[in-house]
Amino acid sequence: MHLKLIVPCFLGILLCVFCVSTAAQAKETEDIETITIEKAIELALNNHGNIKLLETKIKALSSQHKNIQDELKELDNIHNPTISLLPTNPEYFLHQHPDFNQLAEEEKEAIGQLIGTQILINTTLNQLLEGQEVIRNQELQEKIKVQREELNNAAKVIDANQSKNYIGIEKTREAIKQYISQKYISLLLLDAEIKQLKKELSYIHSDIEDLWIMAEHGLTSNKDVEKKEREIKKLNQQLDEKVRAFHFYLEELKLEVGLPYNRMLQLQSIDKEINRLPIMELESKMYKMFNVRELEEDILLAEKNYTSAESSKTNLKDYYYQTWQVAKYEKDNLVKELKVKIKKFYFEQEEMFLQMNNLQETKASLIADKKDLQIQYSAGVITSAELERIDRDIQRIESEINIYKFNYYILSEKYTQALNGYFM
Repeated sequence: MHLKLIVPCFLGILLCVFCVSTAAQAKETEDIETITIEKAIELALNNHGNIKLLETKIKALSSQHKNIQDELKELDNIHNPTISLLPTNPEYFLHQHPDFNQLAEEEKEAIGQLIGTQILINTTLNQLLEGQEVIRNQELQEKIKVQREELNNAAKVIDANQSKNYIGIEKTREAIKQYISQKYISLLLLDAEIKQLKKELSYIHSDIEDLWIMAEHGLTSNKDVEKKEREIKKLNQQLDEKVRAFHFYLEELKLEVGLPYNRMLQLQSIDKEINRLPIMELESKMYKMFNVRELEEDILLAEKNYTSAESSKTNLKDYYYQTWQVAKYEKDNLVKELKVKIKKFYFEQEEMFLQMNNLQETKASLIADKKDLQIQYSAGVITSAELERIDRDIQRIESEINIYKFNYYILSEKYTQALNGYFM
């Protein structure tokens, strides 16, 4: 009776445990995000605040530029005010005496003298008013001229800043691409180094087992075992350091691409063909590089300021000229520096290919040696341990070649960004 009650309950508990376990596994799978290097770059570009900041600055500068244009239009609509002059026409005064024709000649003559005197006074006063008005108009036109010059100069600065901000957006995008791609590849490189360290530890553990057997037969001492154990301790320290670094930079990358903190991140491996890059061709692309283009905007602004300055303002014109020349010198120096950097970049690639070729030759030599050893092993001349040692050496060389491949990928990304204008 009790058994009949217990069995369904036990099955129910097992079913619940299975459901919870399945749900947990499904949840764990859902929380793993596998991304490619291209996807990481795309996410980082969408997540980066600097680009949004520059875009906002451009909008602000555009509004400011429109406001300046409106102010310039308002200045164009300012006209010299008209003044009301005193009457000097005799008819005006005669209209004030409607019965003038009925008056006696003596009265007409008296009124005529008064009108003549008033006309003379009004003419003199009008000349004074007109003179004052000319002075006021000259002052007004001078103020308008100064204000227009200030607004035009401000517009030129805004145009230059706007152009530089557009360049800044392109520059920031390429900088983000390079930063994220280098971090992504560096993480793959760290992962490869971790795997190799684990491989080396497995080799030493295998060696220790052999050494213990030899020690039991008096073929080696305990010191050899202790030496291997010290090697294990050292490798474990290195392994811990690299594992910690890997997890730290992986979490950092996760934040930079905008993934939730509780989402696990897996990086898809890279497999691209390795060919020499035409690095020296970058010299023909130098004037399209962002730093050069920014300086060209400075040169353009300084030239505009110099050509638009009045010849009478010699000190200001000289200042603009010197500013113009300084910007040109800075550009020339930058171009020289870029040429040097391109040559260093070229030699960096040459050194990398030299090392990779040496490793490939070493690998080929070891493979040839292994064939000879296999023949000797089949003949019973050597032990399996000696054959295993050359397998280890081949594996180590392959690991080194793999690490150089990651370094090539980093170099390749740097070259791509340089073609796009970002070369730091």
